Amino acid sequence: MKFGIIGFGNLGRSLASALIKSDSAVGGDIYVCEKSPEARAVAEREPYNAYASDDVNYVISNADVVFLAVKGFAFEGLSTEIDQRGLVGKTIVSCMAGETFEKIYSLIGNVDLVRAMPSLAIAFCDGIIAYTKSPSALARIFDKFGYAFETEPENIENVMAFSACGLGYAAYLIDAFAVAGEMMGFPVEQAAHIAKLTFNNAVERGAFKETVKAVSTPGGATEQGINYMNERNVHGTVAQAVRKAYERMA
Repeated sequence: MKFGIIGFGNLGRSLASALIKSDSAVGGDIYVCEKSPEARAVAEREPYNAYASDDVNYVISNADVVFLAVKGFAFEGLSTEIDQRGLVGKTIVSCMAGETFEKIYSLIGNVDLVRAMPSLAIAFCDGIIAYTKSPSALARIFDKFGYAFETEPENIENVMAFSACGLGYAAYLIDAFAVAGEMMGFPVEQAAHIAKLTFNNAVERGAFKETVKAVSTPGGATEQGINYMNERNVHGTVAQAVRKAYERMA
């Protein structure tokens, strides 16, 4: 199976890495469309070894599955260059947030279309990817990217806000914890390492509410910190942050 990737920013590179790491493709199976000469040069080098071009129709013509890994506004302009006859028999996978089936059909015709929302961690085959109804061969490839699941089209933006954007939120919170360590006098690298281990430990325990209770002894130091966060509605703030991401895409 040959793969086309339209756009080679962070998401496009993560898709290429996931295809290679999961043994779904080798470099010669990947074709990249990218307007930036610098990004094309990256695509052509290790570990991708892809064929790179600024000609979108060249990429589509050589691919069985085409991933759209650009912003919606950028694809609107690019769509005017696409020869829709070349899309016949191809599976198009849109990773564009907020771009509905109807909108994409209006730009490139009634193609065989899948919408997918991956997190960047798919690059290590340890990410999250939700997808709408897909050919079985493609679904099996998604399964190799990490935690993969099928969802209804109306739920795809929820997944984007919660998991794909959530990677940034999780990193933000860990960084805040590390900065708190720096403010207490820990060296930067040591504070970051302690923050990483602490959050990893919490993830490994799994039962988050029970962990909070287990370490929050009455009158203890942890309880004081938890009470402070509760008074400032940290739970509600995080929930609203996720909601803001969803509203932006909707």
